[in-house]
Amino acid sequence: MSEFIDRVSSTLNHKILDVKSVERDESGEIISMEVEVIRNDEEGLTQEGTHLNAATLNGTINNMIIAKIKEALENYHENGLAVLETAEAIVLADGSCAQQDTIYISTDEDVSINIENEYTDLFEVIAPLEAEKGTFEVVINAIQDPESSGATEYDFIVKLYSKKNNDMVKKVTCTVTFQAPSSTPED
Repeated sequence: MSEFIDRVSSTLNHKILDVKSVERDESGEIISMEVEVIRNDEEGLTQEGTHLNAATLNGTINNMIIAKIKEALENYHENGLAVLETAEAIVLADGSCAQQDTIYISTDEDVSINIENEYTDLFEVIAPLEAEKGTFEVVINAIQDPESSGATEYDFIVKLYSKKNNDMVKKVTCTVTFQAPSSTPED
């Protein structure tokens, strides 16, 4: 188990008090009562919750920590210590100025640049092969509208590698959104 789960019931927290003994004073008023509290929320129970005891809590927390460590290690094996970022561009393959958009990426050191674009039939990505410390631009030009597959968003990746040691220092996942042409003549 890697998460805590709530108990779900339409009669959640309903209890039965089973009276074991009653102590009364001379006038018959109740002074004290010993009762056993019995859970009574089984009716309408749709999900058992996480049992609250040391063993299950420790186990669940350990599983959560292990899952986060595994996720971090998988990310490290794929990306090293690179900074992960996202960027967005919006284009329209109609021959107008909306056919092009620009993404600006900053770097803290001199880098070589690698572009991974699986959608070269839909858009081209223009970027320098190298950049000095600072900001550089990545230009996206729409080539053609996507076929009517329903998808309007496509990703490409910009990877920056340090000129000092060739380690990847930044990975930017860029999403290109194709807008539909306007059907209004004024637009």
